[in-house]
Amino acid sequence: MDHIDFNRLKTGEVNLGTSIMAVQFDGGVVIGADSRTTTGSYIANRVTDKLTHVHDRIYCCRSGSAADTQAVADIVHYSLQMYSQTAGEAPSVHHAASVFQKLCYENKDQLSAGIIVAGWDKDVGPSVYNIPLGGGLFRQPWAIGGTRSVF
Repeated sequence: MDHIDFNRLKTGEVNLGTSIMAVQFDGGVVIGADSRTTTGSYIANRVTDKLTHVHDRIYCCRSGSAADTQAVADIVHYSLQMYSQTAGEAPSVHHAASVFQKLCYENKDQLSAGIIVAGWDKDVGPSVYNIPLGGGLFRQPWAIGGTRSVF
């Protein structure tokens, strides 16, 4: 058996950042995220909820600045509530993702926000949209994202 010299192991800071994901399947979507909020190497909160309900069957996964992503999610939630009232129907997942994308793109120089929008609507069924930093919009059957990580 090989001997491991623990005194020679490299010690250092490990900072994994945020990890978010969404996957669609025939009956819906599955979303997930880690639960830590960090400030540099300091864990500021161990039980953060990075999964945000924005409408009846639509959620977003948030990565980047917690303040930025929560503000954007709050604006989108309000916008979708207004849409429901004026249109008389629930918004599609694509509509919700487009509102996120517009906000992220128009404010890309001021925001640190990577968003995954996932949900189910009556016209399309389950769907997943990825909105990376900078405000692109990509529909995919699955998406992963996060900060300071290599996929």
